[in-house]
Amino acid sequence: MKIKQLYLRNYGRFEDLKIDFAPTKEKNGNVTVIVGNNGAGKSQILKALATILSWFVSKLINGSDGSVIEKGLIKNGKNDVEVTVMIDFGKDNPRPYGPLEDACWTISNVKDGRINSFSNHTKELRKTVNNFRQKLTDNVDYSLPIMMYYSIDRTLIIESNADVLSRDFEQLEGYHSSLDGGVLDFSDFIKWFRNAEDIENESKVSMKGTIKELKADSHRALNEMYDFLNYVKSSGNLELEDRTLDKIHESRKNIESQLSKFQAIEEKINLISRDLSLTLVRIALENFTGFNNFHIRRQGIPTMIVEKDGEELDVNQLSQGEKSLLALVGDIARRLAILNPSLNNPLEGEGVVMIDEVDLHLHPKWQHNLIDKLVKTFPNVQFILTTHSPHIISDTPDILVYALDNGELEELPNIYGQDVNTVLTKVFDVDIRDSEVEVKLNNIRRAISHKDYLSAEKGIEELSEKMPADDVELLKCRLMLAQAKVNDKKDNELEHADD
Repeated sequence: MKIKQLYLRNYGRFEDLKIDFAPTKEKNGNVTVIVGNNGAGKSQILKALATILSWFVSKLINGSDGSVIEKGLIKNGKNDVEVTVMIDFGKDNPRPYGPLEDACWTISNVKDGRINSFSNHTKELRKTVNNFRQKLTDNVDYSLPIMMYYSIDRTLIIESNADVLSRDFEQLEGYHSSLDGGVLDFSDFIKWFRNAEDIENESKVSMKGTIKELKADSHRALNEMYDFLNYVKSSGNLELEDRTLDKIHESRKNIESQLSKFQAIEEKINLISRDLSLTLVRIALENFTGFNNFHIRRQGIPTMIVEKDGEELDVNQLSQGEKSLLALVGDIARRLAILNPSLNNPLEGEGVVMIDEVDLHLHPKWQHNLIDKLVKTFPNVQFILTTHSPHIISDTPDILVYALDNGELEELPNIYGQDVNTVLTKVFDVDIRDSEVEVKLNNIRRAISHKDYLSAEKGIEELSEKMPADDVELLKCRLMLAQAKVNDKKDNELEHADD
């Protein structure tokens, strides 16, 4: 499943906006990033997507309509609003839809007391949902696409209490509050994690019991063979002993060999019995955070424990940025595991995840390569992101980047590998240093070029009192001044030599 296009009319700041999402003909990746100043409309685009996708989720679950477009989002001076989405559901497209091969539906709304010039068109949506419902009826574990929206207003709830009864998580629970955007409840992840651990532990106990039974059976068979051999020997019937001796020895060796394998089986019991989904989720969390040994501590009030730099910590002891990233990745992984119970690797499930200000609360070190980690961990998920971080858009190739300004959308050229300062100035239109300091540095450079060395020295001295001594640009000015003086001295010496 991939969202191909969104069309907004009279929505928020947009009178008429059409936006394509990666992958496109030019961009093979699954990531679209929108940048722009506060108030440019980035969040409105994600909100519109979440609203129209809620119609798929609601109709799939119980046949009801999805969220209504808020009337407060109708553009100033307009009476009505319309949102249209085009989605490629791949093999789940119940073709033909008509002239289009992809699902396309429209929702609208109108101000009170006005006539709506738009209308809802959901025929193709109903066909798509009926197709999924039929497949779920025929196959209870049929894979479903994730549809997730994390808004800028998301609040993080982490309650370490995981004291819940073990139970099966229903597949459609993967859509619970998925498009609300308001709360990132890590408690749900902890409950799912504990449930998966309980299942894992039950599997271990069951396998240990099975091995114990196999051991007992093998020992019993071995003892019976020894008893039979002793009986033959004591009978004095040499002919009988000759006929059976080799067979008995061979059987004994086979059984002893079988018994020796049990030790190796027991050593690998964790790998054999471990729930695959839980294992993959643990790996995803470790790759993102650098923490390891994720587990539920059950003494007292059950809580999630992580190991950071060799120290065991309750998740509530982590920083806000660490908790935010842990909750975000854990939530995506949990929902994919629930929605794709039949996949060998549920993290390879499809769908779309929208994250407003994906860099929220993250240290620049964790912003670095964030998209690359998302793509590698969830390779078939389409990501639609907004950000204010130059690290996010310059660290990964083959992403589709849009700049949004005053309701106008512009696709940006490739900026992969650009340094942060270049991205700040070219993309975010931000000065890389204080404007007053930049003016003074320019004055120093100008004075040097005009050979006004006294003014340059004075300017350097004034800045040196306020700025760090190892500032790169200040050091460059010192070097330029020294080099200029050396060149002047050489020129004067040559002139005197000529005289």
